[in-house]
Amino acid sequence: MNRSTVVPTGRTVLVVEDDAELSRLFIEVLQEAGHTAVTADSVTDALSALTGQRFDAAILDVELRDGSVFPVADRLAATGTPFLFASAVYHQIVPRAHQRVPFVSKPFDIRVLQQRVAEALATGPGSTGNAQQA
Repeated sequence: MNRSTVVPTGRTVLVVEDDAELSRLFIEVLQEAGHTAVTADSVTDALSALTGQRFDAAILDVELRDGSVFPVADRLAATGTPFLFASAVYHQIVPRAHQRVPFVSKPFDIRVLQQRVAEALATGPGSTGNAQQA
């Protein structure tokens, strides 16, 4: 399921989260910052979204209903799209290739999430950020 929330200014952020309540929270946080959120609630939907659209950044839950999000992370890294993980799973399960990607632990402080998203957007194409765990 992909759902777009369009705001005329800002950047477009892919939100990959299978918890509907958290997905709405991510959308709200992004809208408040003036960004557009495109949501996907599965690995399949996220990969489909990446086929049809370019994103300025992404927020990824690690464990989704159809598997781990790492194929999505691989695709984002290959295109130079900055992203961060926001998950309740341990940072240690993140594959070595993505260990330097920012990781926000659930439950998270909204201000920490906002800061990590701003940092991801600031890194621009070709960078996936520095290792930071909250």
